Amino acid sequence: MRRTVLAAAGVIAALVLQLTVVNRLPWPGGATPDLVLLVVVALGLYGSPATGAVTGFLAGLGLDIAPPGSYLIGEYALVFCLVGYGCGRLRGLLGDSVWRSIGVAMLAAAAGEALASAVGKLIGDPQVTWSAIRQALPVAIAYDVALMPFVLYLVMRVLTWATALGPVNQLAGAQLARSRSPAQARAAAALPDRKST
Repeated sequence: MRRTVLAAAGVIAALVLQLTVVNRLPWPGGATPDLVLLVVVALGLYGSPATGAVTGFLAGLGLDIAPPGSYLIGEYALVFCLVGYGCGRLRGLLGDSVWRSIGVAMLAAAAGEALASAVGKLIGDPQVTWSAIRQALPVAIAYDVALMPFVLYLVMRVLTWATALGPVNQLAGAQLARSRSPAQARAAAALPDRKST
């Protein structure tokens, strides 16, 4: 549950940063990095295919409906859903290799940018032209590849921290139960269950 809440918070933070900061900065090359895509890739690599697909769909839908929106609602939802699902499927291939994780994440981010351009061209998005693809796609991929290790590290640290909190809470509960005297344990057991009344 804690991982789900943190994943949702990460996607929302990436959406807000993308729309309010990243898209407004004057990036060289005429393209911007896609923080939302990077977060979807990182969450997909550390989750299941279903988690990656759902996370990608909801993150993409957020980009589709947030101003200025996309040409067709569902464009980013489809692309990010496929990317998240693919990253979830690749999770088993990563093992414990940090370099393999970073390399796969970079390839997934590049594939996500290329897939977004291909879908935009396929559905006739007026902003996606061959000249725009030739000019902006390599720059966007370069930005995403450069930022991917940092986003991956941040997501990995937060998810590891969230997972580590679970056993600590259970351990604290077990220590509390052991610290009770037998009389306190009997008194706690004798209390009526409030949910049944």
